[in-house]
Amino acid sequence: MYPFGTPTVLPAQGFDPVKDAHDLRKAMKGFGTDEDALINIICRRTNEQRQEIQRQYKTHFGKDLIEDVKSETSGNFEKLLVGLLRPIVDFYCAELKDAMAGIGTDEEVLIEILCTLSNVEIHTIKNQYLRLYGAHLESELKSETSGNFKRLLVSLCTAARDESGEIDPVAAQSDARELLKAGEL
Repeated sequence: MYPFGTPTVLPAQGFDPVKDAHDLRKAMKGFGTDEDALINIICRRTNEQRQEIQRQYKTHFGKDLIEDVKSETSGNFEKLLVGLLRPIVDFYCAELKDAMAGIGTDEEVLIEILCTLSNVEIHTIKNQYLRLYGAHLESELKSETSGNFKRLLVSLCTAARDESGEIDPVAAQSDARELLKAGEL
């Protein structure tokens, strides 16, 4: 079983992180950037493989791959590549932080992350969020949201959902009626 969902990118056959690191360096060295090379390598490796490429890049060139990618790309392309290069947990933490930064909150990002992850994954993210940002995710959710939406997110953040997979059809019908009566459905 995979942590954080089922992957759509499978491990590259004949994976050689040293070669990939050298190819990425070559794609970014000198005048201009070979964006196709960046795409062909970064987008066709699993997150675990990308982490190994980053280690090899640092070992062979003494440079941080993410920083080099940031300096050679821009806009949404940069954001995509940097997101792919981050460890999955760090990516989710950064997306949550960005969703709550500045004026307004990107509620769709909060929903997409917190509603789709398992209890174990949410616990992992909460711990990493605290390590990365020195703040509790739940506290930040409370300060950036309000009303029933805040209650929902805080509840999800406790990571105490029933994950047994068993559904009580009578309880589901009752819940649906209550939501309909409350005007929520």
